[in-house]
Amino acid sequence: MKNKITGLTLGAILMLSTSTLLADNNDIAKLVKDVNMLKLKSQNLQANLEGNAKSGFQIAGYAAFDWQNVEGSNSKFSGVKFAPIFHAKYSDIFQFEGELEFGISETGETTTDLEYAAGTIFLNDYMGLQVGKFMSPIGQFVQNQHPSWINKLPNTPLGFGHDGAAPTSNIGIALRGGLPKILNIRSNYALFMSNAPTFGKAADGDVIINATGVTSSGNVANNIGGRYALNPISGMEVGFSASKGEVSETVTVNTIARDYSVVGADFMYNFNSIDIKAEYVSQTIGENSASTLEGGTWKALYAQVSYQFSSIAIEPVIRYSDYHNPDMKTNQIAIGLNYLFANNLIAKFAYEYNKDENSDAINSIANNNKMLAQLAFGF
Repeated sequence: MKNKITGLTLGAILMLSTSTLLADNNDIAKLVKDVNMLKLKSQNLQANLEGNAKSGFQIAGYAAFDWQNVEGSNSKFSGVKFAPIFHAKYSDIFQFEGELEFGISETGETTTDLEYAAGTIFLNDYMGLQVGKFMSPIGQFVQNQHPSWINKLPNTPLGFGHDGAAPTSNIGIALRGGLPKILNIRSNYALFMSNAPTFGKAADGDVIINATGVTSSGNVANNIGGRYALNPISGMEVGFSASKGEVSETVTVNTIARDYSVVGADFMYNFNSIDIKAEYVSQTIGENSASTLEGGTWKALYAQVSYQFSSIAIEPVIRYSDYHNPDMKTNQIAIGLNYLFANNLIAKFAYEYNKDENSDAINSIANNNKMLAQLAFGF
């Protein structure tokens, strides 16, 4: 009898253990299924987050407020500029950048200009393909120094503003990038093909070159050029630029072409709080008997030195600039003193000594000296 009871007890225990094991196996299977489900949801969430993180957007830019007192005239608040810059990117393969410039005309009306708007596809670590309207790769001042809070003086060097000797922008396509070290020297490059510039008269009667070439229906993409720059030592860059093509000019209803070429060289060096910059650029336009406008050469140069004190937020600047075109020869010495509230918030004070080499007349506009002030802010 005792053996029989013992057998029944062992059987009951075995059945109970088997049931418990089966129950445990079911729970483990359900737990594994839930864990796999959580892993899948986590992977989907991570993929969505990574997809959103590939895109980015940023607004930067600068603003400037100007005052001037021209010799022989009353002082006035001479300008207000607001230039937002938009940056958008997708992963590490594409970037868009564009700058709008809002200003105030002499009559008090708001002006709007599209300084540039271009997209860049990064082909590899050393090359980006840029398409759209971009700052001219010719030289250094236009593409790197023109924002008010970067420029050391309240004005631009003679010939380096709009309608001067230096090209300001292009509409076309460009390859830009840097190169691996060669003999332990870094270098960078820009090659471009763009619409032909246009050639004509401005509202004030000056013969000008419209670098972007958007005002003539006869423009074609026949302007090619580029810039190559070396960094022989830390803080130094030496650049060389050239461009070749044609300019378009509309005569009555016909569009005629003229030979067009640009050469330039630039230099910058920064050491021990001393900043040195210099640049030369020359644009030449050939003759055409079908036009009433003569060709000629537009050339400009400047050399600038500034020193930023480490103990006080003061920065003195001096710059010489020279500009020749077929109608005028001018030069200028600008002496300035900047107060830096911060690296991107600067109050500038300057005095211009202007000289018109073609005229000794005191009332010549190009001979009028100026006192300038500007508050510039970069953000």
